[in-house]
Amino acid sequence: MIDTFPAVVALDHRPGALAISPDGRSLYISLDDGTLVFLDTGDNRVTGTVALGDADVVALTPDGRRLYVASPTTNAVHVVDTAAKAFVRTVAIGARPIELAVTPDGRRVYVAQAAEAVSVIDTAADTVIRTITFHDSTIAVGASPVPGGPVYVGLGSAVAVIDTATDTVVGTPIPVASGIQGVAISPDGRMVFAAGPESNTLTVIDAASRTVTATLPMGGFPTDVLVSPDGRRAYVADAFAGGIVVVDTASLSELRRIALRGAPLRLALTPDGQRGYASASEDKFLQAFPTLSHTATVGAHPEAVAVSPDGRRVCVTCSGSDTVAVVRTQPEQIATGAGAQAVAVTPDGQQAYVLNSDAGTVSVVDTQGESVVGTVPVPGAFALAMARDGRHVYVVGGGLLSVIDTGMRQVTGTLPIPQIAQGVAVSPDGTRVFVTDFTAGTVLVITTSPLAVLGAPVAVGDRPKGVAVTPDGRQIYIANTHSQGVAVLDGISLQVSIIGTPGRDPDDVAVSPDGRTVYVINSGSDSVSVIDTNTRSVVGELIMVRGREGGVAFADDGRQVFVTAVDSGVVNVIDTTTRTMIAKVPVGPLPRGVALSPDQRRLYVANSGLGSLSVIEISPTPVRVGSKPVAVALTTDGRRAYVADSGSGTVSVIDMTTTALAGAPITVGGRPQAIALSHDEKRLYVADSATGHVIVVDTATSTVLDPPVEVGGTPSAIAVAPSGTRAYVADAGSGTVSVVDTGTGAVVGEAITDALAPATVAAAPDGGRVYIADAGSDAVLVVDSDTLTVTGRIALPGTPNGLAVSPDGHRLLVTMPALKTLLTVDPASLTVIGSPIPVGGAPHGVTISRDGRRAYVANAASDSLSVVDL
Repeated sequence: MIDTFPAVVALDHRPGALAISPDGRSLYISLDDGTLVFLDTGDNRVTGTVALGDADVVALTPDGRRLYVASPTTNAVHVVDTAAKAFVRTVAIGARPIELAVTPDGRRVYVAQAAEAVSVIDTAADTVIRTITFHDSTIAVGASPVPGGPVYVGLGSAVAVIDTATDTVVGTPIPVASGIQGVAISPDGRMVFAAGPESNTLTVIDAASRTVTATLPMGGFPTDVLVSPDGRRAYVADAFAGGIVVVDTASLSELRRIALRGAPLRLALTPDGQRGYASASEDKFLQAFPTLSHTATVGAHPEAVAVSPDGRRVCVTCSGSDTVAVVRTQPEQIATGAGAQAVAVTPDGQQAYVLNSDAGTVSVVDTQGESVVGTVPVPGAFALAMARDGRHVYVVGGGLLSVIDTGMRQVTGTLPIPQIAQGVAVSPDGTRVFVTDFTAGTVLVITTSPLAVLGAPVAVGDRPKGVAVTPDGRQIYIANTHSQGVAVLDGISLQVSIIGTPGRDPDDVAVSPDGRTVYVINSGSDSVSVIDTNTRSVVGELIMVRGREGGVAFADDGRQVFVTAVDSGVVNVIDTTTRTMIAKVPVGPLPRGVALSPDQRRLYVANSGLGSLSVIEISPTPVRVGSKPVAVALTTDGRRAYVADSGSGTVSVIDMTTTALAGAPITVGGRPQAIALSHDEKRLYVADSATGHVIVVDTATSTVLDPPVEVGGTPSAIAVAPSGTRAYVADAGSGTVSVVDTGTGAVVGEAITDALAPATVAAAPDGGRVYIADAGSDAVLVVDSDTLTVTGRIALPGTPNGLAVSPDGHRLLVTMPALKTLLTVDPASLTVIGSPIPVGGAPHGVTISRDGRRAYVANAASDSLSVVDL
């Protein structure tokens, strides 16, 4: 899924360091003009400013009353009263302050300074009481949240430990990767996290043994790190990757990345850990981002959601478009070969050809099975291009132009060419191939039948590299890396003209599908230039990207351009209308080549650092089902999805291996509102709100079994007990929950009548409890499954809709449509725990992955799916 950037808070000047009040309502920001800004986190409104003349890093006392602000140019620390929003005094340090940390009791501020020392400020008197000297640069400092805990000092290539009781250095500094810039400590004080931008790593230290337990690679240039209040996640600001790396502190593995519009410099987290703020190092804005959830568009009016057992796919019913959106939850990585450099996809989308420069091969990937099905040896291969009809792939490198027949999957012809040929493109009619000679500064024009060089090489400029042809074949654009320009070769006369471009080191080009614009990748200035092909001139300003661009590809409609960033491991998505970056997609290390599937739903990226092909879902795959699909159930092997089509009175069956309908829909009649599979998956139970029946379907034969089970009313939700012996059917209209014996097909005892309007029903994994989301009383009712009596009631702050139980039974998740949030309920204490998690508009259905690590929420009003880290 491709996520758009989080919200932006515009500022008058570039922000620096951040701090947030204990109640989470105020954010304090230092600006590069020396101003301290007070921001209301509720509406992102500036509520006050303090002019300090010079303001850099900031640190807040635990009670939130005093803010300490480093003033590098005056070798001092300013003290600000946060309630009065006023300057109080200045504390002279003696040398340039670099970083600040306040102890949990608020009595001391430790100041890392440029003079290889740490000064200690007594906050009662606001005076320096001692200075601790080192024999290395003091770059970062962090105080343990545990009372009386130590202070950690990031040195050039080590972390020192200060005993705060004596203000002495304990033991020998812990060796770490060089250039530590940010230090954070877990809430229990047991783990220390050190961000090293020079080494591009996050170092994890065990506080008890003072040893390094892990060194995790980051995306490019980590500048800051914070640990969530519950200690479960570390958030790392990575400037080159342009986002936040989220690390699981238990497994010490990367969970995901949060893409940001600007390069993050400093971070702040709200006390509940639900939101984060990042200052942009080169822009005049902040970015506010949700820490636990991210949302992507799926389809019109999504209602229900189900996740496959392996967690790799999610099915979302979209009642507004009569489709089920099949969503890939994470990019797929397909191992191809060392130095995966370029990729091209056949016109039918069935195969991708990946050039592996270090391995000297071209891998043939089956895009449906997502596996390598062939390997073609092409020694010295550097670049490739596919003919428009997909029948041939042309590969340059090793002093040859090699022709691969895609039907035979082998080289069927070769032609000697210069050793340092670096770019190749094919004319639209497939009759000519254009190859750039990097050393000679020329382009070779080659005929494909016969395979031969046509005439003399054409001089185009200094160090030509990337080459692209307009759709009509009349213009060939060549990026001249060293001459700071783009050459235009006339496809008929072979005459050359030069267009000067503002970016440095242009090394690749791409032509829009309509042929009107050319995008030029300027690797030397982290930018993209745009050329109008009619006027043959540069239009607009440079589009700034970060991370040394690699490959580029246009969407077929020309509205988006995808640019790989080699150093930051992402794909930048550019809107061609506004010429702005709208998204960043994390892929593998050193991504270079990029290509789109013919249906424009998948992006293929060759990762040279991993020798792999990343498969990224740009938009979900829609499967057309019956009218108004409102519910979905997946088999435990993930091969079948059953969909209740409320508008057509059918159940559609989707083959998840082919992402297509498996036969004709099953006619059940009426208005099916909910479905559930039996424990052995031999029966499918369908709640029909039109007839008051539960219809039973034999899943082996896809036939309806008679007679239906009469429950009465307008049943709208159903759940099967883990034992498989009972089904619980909720009727929001009559306020009842009926219990059906799945063996006899008969209703057991009296219906449960305690709910006013039961919206959803769910059974605990152990079968001991049944939970009812009661929209009529704004509560979740707890029912004993043996006695069928209500034993508890959990009050909610609004009207619930969806309900899901975690696999271990230790938590309930409840969607709150009016509040646009997801609530977490503790079944043991019968209370809502934690803060509400923001999701999309009108969240309805919710489900939890089998490992319990993620929840998926269908947002009916915003046509989106929210993915929540649990």
